Amino acid sequence: MKKTLLIAAAALAAGVISSQAQVYSLNVVGYVNQPIPANSYQIVGSQMINGSDANQTNGNINTTLINGLVSSPVPATGGNPSQNPALSTNSQILLWNGITFTIYYYFNAADATSWEGSGTWSAGWYDGLGDYESSAALPIGTAAFIYNHSGSSMTVTTVGTVEQGTNVETIVPGFNLLCLQEPISTNPIVGGYGLPLTLTSSNDVNAFNDTPTTQTQDAILTWNGITYGIYYYFNAADATYWENNGGGSPAYAAGFYDSLGGSMPTSAYPQVNQGFFISHIGAAIQWTNTFTVQ
Repeated sequence: MKKTLLIAAAALAAGVISSQAQVYSLNVVGYVNQPIPANSYQIVGSQMINGSDANQTNGNINTTLINGLVSSPVPATGGNPSQNPALSTNSQILLWNGITFTIYYYFNAADATSWEGSGTWSAGWYDGLGDYESSAALPIGTAAFIYNHSGSSMTVTTVGTVEQGTNVETIVPGFNLLCLQEPISTNPIVGGYGLPLTLTSSNDVNAFNDTPTTQTQDAILTWNGITYGIYYYFNAADATYWENNGGGSPAYAAGFYDSLGGSMPTSAYPQVNQGFFISHIGAAIQWTNTFTVQ
């Protein structure tokens, strides 16, 4: 099993804060750097606990996703088409609401103030009309698209605390834009902290007219920078039945398979801080996972 835990060694806080005072911390803090090529989209996951509230846990995007982004001035001149930040090189975040995306644009403080035309404005995310978005959040375990609208590669840095213990997320019917809740790269249904085995499965027979679809079972859609790779979920019994054209041997493991019956390749596994879509049919299910940094 491939398992990668990316925690900044210099930022590790698990252990002694002050050995003389015998004060300890059970938290592990760190950062993740995620490159995004020029003029490209990337799904960025929320795998670090951070936020703007007193406990720093609410996932506010103006706290969790403001490092390494590109800003540019958009003059506030009435009727000028260049006032539209979509025509500038500003980085964009696309937040999924279950049906469509809401888009916000990143401005540093100087560019925001220039764009707004008066007053003093904070660095952060703004909508296309110039309103500062103060409440949008990316809770841990969820993800969003970041669009690098500039002509140079950029590196988005997220900082926070690694979530440990037992955590529960809800996977609702339809498309869910998610990430693993821990900064790891692994098979997305690995036992313990991967996706739940209660995802919807089907015992389709491996025949030409009966290939899996998102109408017969759940699927994971992984983004490669250009398009999606689609893999369908089969529990162990259904995978064995399908792969053997209705037979029961040899046994196949529960997991994600392509439409021809090939197992999801390791190259398609979610990388650290990368998200993915889960297409879910049926009633909402609970995703319970447990993770501890050893």
